[in-house]
Amino acid sequence: MKLHKGLLSVLLASFLVVSGCGSNGQGAQNTSGGQGGEGQTLVVVNWKDYGSDDPEMIKAFEESCGCKVVHEYMASEEELLTRLKTGGVGKLDVILPNASILPVAIQEGLLEPIDVNKLENYQYVNKTFKNIPENEKDGQVYAIPWVWGSTSIAYNPNMIKDEIDSINVLWDEKYKGQIAFRDDFNDAVMIAAIAANQDPNNPSDLEAVKQKLLEQKPLNRTYWKTGDEFSKLFANNQISIGVAWSGNTASMKQAGQPIKYVIPKEGAIGWVDNWAIVKDSPHKDLAMKFIDFMIGKDFQTNWVNKGGPAPVNTQVVDDLDPAFVQEMGLDEEAISKLFFISYHNEEEKKTWNELWHEVKAQ
Repeated sequence: MKLHKGLLSVLLASFLVVSGCGSNGQGAQNTSGGQGGEGQTLVVVNWKDYGSDDPEMIKAFEESCGCKVVHEYMASEEELLTRLKTGGVGKLDVILPNASILPVAIQEGLLEPIDVNKLENYQYVNKTFKNIPENEKDGQVYAIPWVWGSTSIAYNPNMIKDEIDSINVLWDEKYKGQIAFRDDFNDAVMIAAIAANQDPNNPSDLEAVKQKLLEQKPLNRTYWKTGDEFSKLFANNQISIGVAWSGNTASMKQAGQPIKYVIPKEGAIGWVDNWAIVKDSPHKDLAMKFIDFMIGKDFQTNWVNKGGPAPVNTQVVDDLDPAFVQEMGLDEEAISKLFFISYHNEEEKKTWNELWHEVKAQ
């Protein structure tokens, strides 16, 4: 990267002057008058240790706005939806939903519509992420893209000398016993659907998808569940190639692992995490300022330099090493090949999950 960790202290110092309630996050002074959050307590629901609860970041925002930020944590998106339905409305302020629950939350009136014209940094959000259908309804926006990533293929170039450019490498007999596949029904079905030339969000022939997964199974060294599990398998040379997360791969690369990440020509899985404001939030204006801060250049630069997910802010990507951007699939060409996870109802998820359990049981 062009930006290094040695610059983080400088960036953090700049937060207190140019970010959050005191300005638009780009260095221009706020002309609205006042801090806008003085004495308020903003309640944010996110995954634990997922960027927004970084102590230095929170301190910068709190000092800029004269407020306090309290984090509550979720164990799953479904749990978050349950919290909204059972007392979260009118009490919580900002939450981090994804496509798996957004349509339900919007339909049931659990979220506030967001006027994107009041977000100074929304203009810098990559247009691809602004067009995700689950984020809006009837012309109103309910979720603001924050970070994104992909699930694709990573391999060890010291062990594999061939140039990898196809998802079918996961079905290549040459690598039998060296492959690690993700143990997740959604990823499994989508990857097999891509390989079978079907729409991964709406596969037309689930039986063909199942057969693809059964064909891949004997070539597999193991199925992995967590990023840490994949990292250890890779570091110990137990695998040389497999399904991997872009963010986890970037962290492994920063740690010195010989790893290469590719978006195959057939495509790969994409995901986006979004901020939303809870219906009847007690602090709507402060919630807007928090989201603006989260998608601003300063915060996103800091987090990507700490090994965080890919930023949605195009200014940040422009400042990264072009070689890193291309290799990690952050460029526009790679993004255009991603199939971003869409909403599936309970019946669809049940069918996919049963299919995956049948594959593993055989």
